[in-house]
Amino acid sequence: MIVRKPGSLALAALAALMLPAMAACGQDAPVTEKAKPATSKDSQAAAKPVAFEREAEKFTYSYAYPAEAAAIPALAKLLEEDRVQGLAELESEAEEAEKDAKANDYPYNPHMQGTSWSTTGNTPPLLAMLGEISSYSGGAHGNTGYEVLLWDKAAGKRLKPEALFTDMNAALDPMRTLYCDGLKAERQVRRGEYMSADPEDMFNVCPPFSDLVIIPSAVGQDRFDRILFVAAPYVAGPYAEGVYEISVPVTRQTIASIKPEYRAAFSAAE
Repeated sequence: MIVRKPGSLALAALAALMLPAMAACGQDAPVTEKAKPATSKDSQAAAKPVAFEREAEKFTYSYAYPAEAAAIPALAKLLEEDRVQGLAELESEAEEAEKDAKANDYPYNPHMQGTSWSTTGNTPPLLAMLGEISSYSGGAHGNTGYEVLLWDKAAGKRLKPEALFTDMNAALDPMRTLYCDGLKAERQVRRGEYMSADPEDMFNVCPPFSDLVIIPSAVGQDRFDRILFVAAPYVAGPYAEGVYEISVPVTRQTIASIKPEYRAAFSAAE
C-alpha cells in the first residue's frame, strides 16, 4: 500500500501558521494512493504548472494547479477566477478577525487558506483533478477538505461526478465491500496496537459513500482504471490520522454504468 503524505504548498503554509497556536493550546485488491500527474501530452508541453502564494501580515494564501489544467484556456480561466475570489474573501475575513481580536483583547493568529489541485487522470475526453483545500482561522489546528474537478474537453465545461454515470449508485455499490476492506486494512496500519475492536466506535465504521469525495483515477495510463474514494479528516478517522485515500479497480460492470459518451475514458483494471 502507498500511504498519502501531505506535501502541498497549502499544507506547508498551514503547518507554519499552526505552530504558535498549538504552543498556546477479476478484481484487484483496493490500495491507498496519492494522486499522481498523468503522462504529459503535446498540448501541455508549452504550459507550466501554476503556483501562486501571497504572504501578508494578516494572512497567507496559496493556490496551485498543474500544467494539464493550465494548457486548457477555459479551465485555466475558471481556476484563475476561483483563485482571485478566494484571495479577496480571505483578505476580508482576516481583516474582520483581526478587528474582532483587538476589540475583545485576545491575540490574533494570522489566517491561512490554500488550494492545491493535482491530476488523478488525463484522458482524451476528460481531465480529472482532486483539490485539497486547507484553511486555518485560529485554534489548535486547521481544516482540510477535498473537491473534485472533472473537465469535459469536447464540451469545454466542468462536470459533476454523477454526470459520468447512468446511475452512480448502481455503479459504485459493487465496490462497497472492497472499499471497506481496504479502509479497515489501512486503519490497522496507521493505528497498530491501538486499533479498537469496538463496532460502535465512530472511527471503526465504514463511512457511506455520500460522505466521501469520489473521483476517477488513471494509474500510469491514459484511461481511468480505478475509482478513488477520499475521506477527509474526521470522516474515517480522527484528525491526527489525516486523509484516507482508497482506490478500487474499475470493472466491466462499472463501465456498463457509465454514459456512452464517456466510456472511452475508462478501462477495466487488468
